[in-house]
Amino acid sequence: MRGSPVRKTIFYGAAGAILCAVALLVWVFAATPEHTRWSADGFGTLLWVIEGKTPDGVGATSMGIVSLSSTGNAVVFVPSDVSVKDRDGRLVQLGDLGAGDGWPACCASLGVLLGIPVDGFVIATSNDVVSLCADVGPVEIDVPAVVTCRGSSAGDGPTVIDRGKQSLSGDEVLAYVGGTSGKETLIQREERALRGILAAAQRAAAAGQLPRQIHLRSSAGDSQLAAVWNALARKDAPLTVKELPTTVVVRDGVARRAAMVVEADKLVASTVRAKDLLTSDDISVAVFNGSGARLAATRAAQYLQARGFRVPRVGNADSFTYTTTVIIRLTDEAKAWILRDALPGAAKVVTPAEFGAGYESLRPMVPLGTDLVLVVGDGMEFGS
Repeated sequence: MRGSPVRKTIFYGAAGAILCAVALLVWVFAATPEHTRWSADGFGTLLWVIEGKTPDGVGATSMGIVSLSSTGNAVVFVPSDVSVKDRDGRLVQLGDLGAGDGWPACCASLGVLLGIPVDGFVIATSNDVVSLCADVGPVEIDVPAVVTCRGSSAGDGPTVIDRGKQSLSGDEVLAYVGGTSGKETLIQREERALRGILAAAQRAAAAGQLPRQIHLRSSAGDSQLAAVWNALARKDAPLTVKELPTTVVVRDGVARRAAMVVEADKLVASTVRAKDLLTSDDISVAVFNGSGARLAATRAAQYLQARGFRVPRVGNADSFTYTTTVIIRLTDEAKAWILRDALPGAAKVVTPAEFGAGYESLRPMVPLGTDLVLVVGDGMEFGS
């Protein structure tokens, strides 16, 4: 997952939901509205942490990514209990690492996990969401099905949120996100809450109702934080919400949550590194027949050209024994994922080093400047 990021990216941890981070951005924007541009180099990362109650006291309960660009914004959640290595090489939970060793250490480990530098952090609390919603007015959410909420120990607070268009307070928004529904997943509720808060904040700003400023613990300046809000608030910029793929792995009797490497690699390349900034017109693919099927490479080339890819070379591979279609990435990995998504069947993405001798035999036939090499394996059908 290494490589040069092509977007400014912001990382944050949020207790319960992305909406907490957005709440802070609204506050910072209101306090520093004159800051409306990214930094000169266009790159930078921040770790966002919203502290809340955990079984062990106070700490981060979830983490995620906000990726911002001129063409669209993306949010990717990263569970706070995902395993990372600390400075001594021990496996620890990401949220615990920040609370124990400090947030700079958490930034470093998150950067290693995702292959993108994380330059700073911002910390606040989930109570700020409630205050924000009180300032900007109720948050309107179209609830598709009844949500059962967890009440407080005293028995107060909402127990259910009905389906339909609802105007929710800050407490009710948090209850909605933390509740259960037969038709919505957690990430879907988080996304609805995020969009609802953004819309409420935009209405309040248009009416001149700016929220009160809060004090944040941060290693980042107000100008960078305000720029995040301005990018999120752009009506012409679409918002994509994703979640880092993870799985539970049991080793030596201990269960740990781990990132799914291949899926996470693809997600970071496509969402954080802005696959949407690229098109097939930007990608050149050398195509080789590795299955021995008649006209396999020719048909693959025609298929790709019809979809905008440039095909500078068509030929035969070093053998016709490939049982799997392979994409060898020579330049940006995001281009490999775009090609893989365009193919009519499954394909494996590898580097030249991983492909080994097979690539060495093909290299003399690959034109200079080619982005990808496609070796068509058995079973990949492009039509007659």
